[in-house]
Amino acid sequence: KGEDEHNTKDTVLDGAREQVGPVVSEKMLADMEAEKRHYLGTNLRWAPLEERLFEILFLRQEIPLLPSYWEGYFPTVPMPEACYCWRKDMNPVVYAHANNTFRATAALTRLIDLTADIRTTCQSGLRDKAPQMIKKSLDKFLNWAAEDGGYRHLEYLPNIIVEIVDKHSNGMPRTAFVEMRMRDLARKHRKMLAIKPDKEDGRRPVIKPEYHGETSVIESDADEPMTTEQGTPARDPVHVKQEDDEDAEIRVAIKRELHSESEDDIAMADIPLASAPTTNSASSPTLYRRQPPVIFGFFIIGTTVILLTADSSKDEATMNLTPQVELDFVDRSLGIWNALTVAIVACLARDDMMQRTEDFEEARVVEESDPDA
Repeated sequence: KGEDEHNTKDTVLDGAREQVGPVVSEKMLADMEAEKRHYLGTNLRWAPLEERLFEILFLRQEIPLLPSYWEGYFPTVPMPEACYCWRKDMNPVVYAHANNTFRATAALTRLIDLTADIRTTCQSGLRDKAPQMIKKSLDKFLNWAAEDGGYRHLEYLPNIIVEIVDKHSNGMPRTAFVEMRMRDLARKHRKMLAIKPDKEDGRRPVIKPEYHGETSVIESDADEPMTTEQGTPARDPVHVKQEDDEDAEIRVAIKRELHSESEDDIAMADIPLASAPTTNSASSPTLYRRQPPVIFGFFIIGTTVILLTADSSKDEATMNLTPQVELDFVDRSLGIWNALTVAIVACLARDDMMQRTEDFEEARVVEESDPDA
């Protein structure tokens, strides 16, 4: 049974149809497919991990997200019962590889408390402190994920970043800053994984992650050690919650610059191509020893966080940024869902990183550190 769980390659959609049964209605699945078609059209495709994330976020109120035995660790949190994975034929999305449930649930509890903390801070007239508070909390959870995934001691290039968008900056335009940070991370992954023609000595072996405890609903697709830079553009997704506050104008401006000129803020279109020099079409395509990863970016604008993804295996001219979801950390009703959404993204990013440990070396100096600190 364990081998079957670990080797599953189904998407959330397939899992919902084959395992969930009545948990996810046919109408909900149809709505999800319609939403995909709305954003993707007929010819465009996401990277598999981007599509998996979209499906999980779309169905996150319908599918089990947490291990059932975690329920006892949240006695005072009004967690919806549907969040827990009670069925033996299903696996949770947010879980721990290491055998340390207390540390995992403590990390999630801090995320749940973050929305109330931010709201209190704003009510106390300290709104400017909110972005740093959010960043510190998200960084802590990502530190837990790296520790749990067994790669925090490595000199690794992350596939997920947390950045504050300075609304008072008079320098680089905010949209350019967001795009620059994501593209810079993507270039670093492509450079690290590229096979230099004079040093090509065959594929490096791929180390699969060692699983402990619960397994996720969906696991990453098989690695493709040698690939070429592909030209299929990425797309856009999910529902965006808007609220009237001092940061709304900045967020709308970023969306308008990053998306098409649609008047519908929810219908997000592809980010326009970067102004970087175009790739010489006559040159040979770049070969990689492993497929460059999907990258994730949490961008903090005041008390709101926008999640972007991108497929770094695409070249500079064809890689686009995909806005996935927007989180409001002053809405008291969203405390649990804000935390679960961050945890979903962190666990997907962690599981992908665990398949890439062969790409990184041991840190020269191993510091004693507490991921919960």
